[in-house]
Amino acid sequence: MKKKFLPFIATGLAMALTLAACTPAAAPAPAPAAAPVAPAADAADAADAPADADGLEPVHFMAFAMMSGPNAESGRQVTMAAQTAEWYINEVLGGFPSLGGRPVQITVIDSTSDAAQASLPFEQALDSGNYSVVIGNSNSSIALVQLPIAERFEIPMITGAAANIAISQQGSTFSFQPAAVAATFIPLQFAFLEYYADLMGIDIYDLNIGLIYANDAWGTDNAQNTRNHIEERGLNLALDMAYEVATFTDATPLVTALMNAEVDVVLPSSYPSDLSLIFTAMGALNYNPLIVGGGAAMTWPSLFVDIGEAVNGLTSVDSWVWDQTGARVHEGMMMMNEWYEQQFGEFIPGQGGPTLTSIMTAYAAIERIGSDDPIAIRDELRRTDETVCDWFAIVNGFSAFDPETGQNTGALPVILQWQNNRPTAVFPPELAASELLNPQTMQPFER
Repeated sequence: MKKKFLPFIATGLAMALTLAACTPAAAPAPAPAAAPVAPAADAADAADAPADADGLEPVHFMAFAMMSGPNAESGRQVTMAAQTAEWYINEVLGGFPSLGGRPVQITVIDSTSDAAQASLPFEQALDSGNYSVVIGNSNSSIALVQLPIAERFEIPMITGAAANIAISQQGSTFSFQPAAVAATFIPLQFAFLEYYADLMGIDIYDLNIGLIYANDAWGTDNAQNTRNHIEERGLNLALDMAYEVATFTDATPLVTALMNAEVDVVLPSSYPSDLSLIFTAMGALNYNPLIVGGGAAMTWPSLFVDIGEAVNGLTSVDSWVWDQTGARVHEGMMMMNEWYEQQFGEFIPGQGGPTLTSIMTAYAAIERIGSDDPIAIRDELRRTDETVCDWFAIVNGFSAFDPETGQNTGALPVILQWQNNRPTAVFPPELAASELLNPQTMQPFER
C-alpha cells in the first residue's frame, strides 16, 4: 500500500529534471544590485553618507547578509528586500515623519557564508559606522556569532528568517527573533504530511521517512526536532543522514542511501547548491520520493532556476510565503510585493519577506518613539506586539516579542506548494491562498 503514490511523483521530478537540461522554462530575471552593498572596510563611508537633497541626514540601518560564498542566494534576497524597503519608506511613506522626514539608508554588509569568518566584518562595520539598527543575519549560525558583538555595541538586532531557538536563549538584551523557530516547523510539517497522505489514500504509519540535512546550526536544529517528533508519534525513520555543506559536491551516495533504505518521504533541510545536487542525483537514479522540505532553499527562486518546472508540486514548511494571509491582507506589503516583482521579475522569497517585515518593524518602532537612538529603539522593540505594529502582524501567528528573550513566541510557520513556477500558501487553511494540488495532475485532489 505504501508505494502506490510514488509513480505520480515521478511524473513531475524525473521528467522535468530531464527537460530542464534541454528546454529550460523562463527563469526569474536576474536582479540588479540593490541597496548599497559595502564590504566591512567601506562601512564607514556608507554609514557616514552625506545628507540627502533636502539636507536631511539618513537614519542608518545595516543589513548583515551572506553576499558571498555558497549561500550568496540568501544575500541576494536580502539585498533586493533592502532596496524595496528603502523605496517604500522614502518614496511612499516620506521617510520618518516623526524625525522630520529623514530618509532611511540601508547598507548591506557581507557576512560571507562562513560563521567562523562573520564576526570580523560585523565588528568592523559597527566600529566604523553610525547605525541605529541591524537586520539579520538570517543564517542561525551567523546570528549566534553576532549576538555578543551587538550586545557590546548596544545596538538592536532583528534576525530576519533565522529559525534556531538558541538565538533567543543566550541572554542577549539587544536581539530580536521574529521568525517561527524549528520547534514549530516540525509539528506542522507532520500534520501536513498526515493530511497529504490521507488525500492520497496512504496511512502515514506505513511510510518510510528519510531525514537529510545540512550539518550546521539550522540543519541540526531542524533534524533534532524532527527526530523527537517522529519518536513521539511512533513513525518510521528509515534514514537519518547529515552532510557537510563545504564538502558536499556529489549527492549520489546520499540518494543511494535513501533508495537502499526504501524511503518514501524525504524531509530535506538544505541550501540551494545542495538541493540542486540532490534533485539532479534523484533524476539520474530515477528515484522519486515525496518531498516535504524544511524551508530555506526549498522555497527560493533559485530552486526553479536549478530544476525548472520540476518544482511544481513540491511542498515545504517555512516561516514565510509571499501570499500567506498576513501579507495578502496588508496593503503596504502588497504594494511592496508589486514593486518588487516589477523590479526583479520574481516573487518575494523566504529570506526577503522576513527581511522586509524586520525592517518595517524597526521603522515602526522608530516612528512610535520619534528617535533613532539604538537603546531607545531596543526598549521599544521589547514592548512590541502586533497590536501596536501592523507590520509585525504579517508574521504568521500572534506576534509579540518576549520582553526578556526577544523571541517572537507566537510565530507560526506555513506550508507552501510550488504551483505555476512559484510557491503559494496551501496549509493550514487559515493561512492558505491556494488549494493543495495533486502533483501528478497539478489539479485538486478528488475527494
